[in-house]
Amino acid sequence: MNRHERRRQKRSNKLNQTVNPDLLQGIKLHTNKNYKEAEVLYNRVLSSEPKNYEALRHLGILHQDLEEYEKAYNYFIQALKTDPKGFQALSNLATIHLRNKNYELAYKCLINSYRINSNYVPTINNLAGYYHKVHDPKNALHYSELSLSIQPDNPLALNQYAKALIINGQVEKAIGLLEKLNEDFPENDNFKYDLSSAYREMGEFKKANKLSTDGFKKDYKNITYFLGYTKNKDNKLNEKHIKYYNQQLEREDLSLEDRVVICHSFFEYFKNQKDYQKAGSYLVMGNDAQYTSKVFDIKSEKKFFEKLKIIFSKKIDFLCEDEVKKQIPIFVCGMPRSGTTLCEQILSSHSKITGAGELDFLAEVSDTRLIQPTEEQVENLEKILRSKRDLKSARTKYLEKLAQRDEKNSVYICDKMPHNFIFIGLIKLILPEAKIIYCKRDPIDNCFSLYSHKFVDVSHQYSYNQKMLAEYYKLHQLLMEFWFKDYAEDIFVLDNEELVNNQETISKKLIEFCELDWEEQCLEFHKNKRQVRTASIEQVRKPMNNKSIGAWKKYEKYLSEMIAGLN
Repeated sequence: MNRHERRRQKRSNKLNQTVNPDLLQGIKLHTNKNYKEAEVLYNRVLSSEPKNYEALRHLGILHQDLEEYEKAYNYFIQALKTDPKGFQALSNLATIHLRNKNYELAYKCLINSYRINSNYVPTINNLAGYYHKVHDPKNALHYSELSLSIQPDNPLALNQYAKALIINGQVEKAIGLLEKLNEDFPENDNFKYDLSSAYREMGEFKKANKLSTDGFKKDYKNITYFLGYTKNKDNKLNEKHIKYYNQQLEREDLSLEDRVVICHSFFEYFKNQKDYQKAGSYLVMGNDAQYTSKVFDIKSEKKFFEKLKIIFSKKIDFLCEDEVKKQIPIFVCGMPRSGTTLCEQILSSHSKITGAGELDFLAEVSDTRLIQPTEEQVENLEKILRSKRDLKSARTKYLEKLAQRDEKNSVYICDKMPHNFIFIGLIKLILPEAKIIYCKRDPIDNCFSLYSHKFVDVSHQYSYNQKMLAEYYKLHQLLMEFWFKDYAEDIFVLDNEELVNNQETISKKLIEFCELDWEEQCLEFHKNKRQVRTASIEQVRKPMNNKSIGAWKKYEKYLSEMIAGLN
């Protein structure tokens, strides 16, 4: 036992010697969901010991369980004032920040908790959850594996590990774990939700819908199942359901996350019922709420795009050495919701192409976030571009990472990160053998599709504000015009409308651009059983159709600001 462990043990022994019996009984009642009785006992402890750290912290957990997040937050703060090194309360506080999408504050709490006690599993689990939310697959997997190394049978750690596996492309293994968790803990709604999401990514929609539908019918007030239930066109809401969730929207203390989920669920439901007026009003309401969580800095993004043009306007002295190319990347890029998933699904239906999904490898090797990079990151990118050694290293690291996603020993591997359109200059520099496909569609169709989708995190925050969305779309257009000046012949432009209206001809041109022979199964892309982790998860499991073309016209009265901005 080292010095730090001895100190923790001593502190634990001291706590056990002085623990208040009312606190122990309160925790027991709390565990059994007897919240009122538990609260009485916690407060009784505080009446005699106003600075009892555990009583304050457990009151916070109690109010968090009751979805009274502001009260929970205040108790966690009080606990930390009592004990600034309270790693448990720091971890608890982080969960409030994660729920409110205050990711920077959540990270600070978690990393401080981890520094105080690096073996506290709840903190490690929360760190894995944080990295899952900010879409950092590598760290999500690292911390979830670390949790299991300490407590191999911890169900929360197993669940977090399964979620990390999913974003690392190991969804079938994750489904096995989640099915076992649901078998062992049939009452846990979070395990059901995660299993439903995993089924959906593999195209198992009947299984996914059954979990959501059964959960909602059992307890319609449990918001965990609301969105999944309303997405299913076969499901109906009755007046009781609609009244309850509208009453929730009237609550001032309703969390931002719940407000957004309810609004988006109503949008999905009334869209399916073809009541576009109600659907449109809930869509705007939900997006307005979502945008308040984090305002998008369009000025810094303009500055970043202009900086890219300045950087790549100058000749960069770097030439890749000839070498045997085991895998050749195919970059499928463009604005999100422009048809990139459909493109990858067609390509990965070919026997010599593996679809690896949305990879953040270019962002990693360049140390530059794709959206809203810091000034320091932009400076680092410039330094990399001035160093032949760093450019060579970036190429090597990228190809090594790509090889790890080669499931079927393919010649080509798709990297379908839409925002890689930002890095086209870098791609041409360090990966000249790569194929680049730029997906585009009608601007209003594209922007409406973005506006009507609920992303899992705040990375596409521009899409929730109509004015910001139009400005960002035009920024992307200007950057693409810049790349086309030098690389027009090296970029295949896949127009979504042309593909929909002339599937076979355009698909054949796409495969020809990749210098491969045509294979008929590319026309039956919807039969491809690979994992899909994007908003187009259901569309690409169906044959080609034109239902999304002009879909915005049904909501035109609600989209005036976006349409004006694009025109």
